[in-house]
Amino acid sequence: MFGSLVCVGTGMTLGAHISPISRSYITQADVVFSLMSTGITERWVEEMHEDVRSLQPYYQEGKNRNITYKEMVNAILAEVRAGKKVTAVFYGHPGVFACVSHKAIKQAKKENFPAHMEAGISAEDCLYADLAIDPGKTGCIHYETTSLCFINVILIQPLI
Repeated sequence: MFGSLVCVGTGMTLGAHISPISRSYITQADVVFSLMSTGITERWVEEMHEDVRSLQPYYQEGKNRNITYKEMVNAILAEVRAGKKVTAVFYGHPGVFACVSHKAIKQAKKENFPAHMEAGISAEDCLYADLAIDPGKTGCIHYETTSLCFINVILIQPLI
């Protein structure tokens, strides 16, 4: 048996945004890992498969996030290496502001396991719809919060 990994997203609205292909990867997996934003969403994923393992317990107060993410990737890859079809489920889009999915896929491919990501509806997608914004018309730029703070301190504050 040869292991594999697919990372999928549930979208932002419970039950409404998940794609049929993402749902099928969840139901057909040997093992499902989940990283959801709420307990209700986590329980909803658990209704789709009998072996869902939450990644939430890896978070600990005061623990370095890089250590947490590495442990999550290791847990996912351990099952892939054991020959299992693994699906990792993330809320929203599995690749937007989510490093675990990217790192897990990169490592799986490095070890010659099939691995890919399926698109999901992200918070950004919902924002465009809610505000009726077309980013193709005016453009857009994204910053991770730490980067935005860095820009403010380094570039803006000296000008004030």
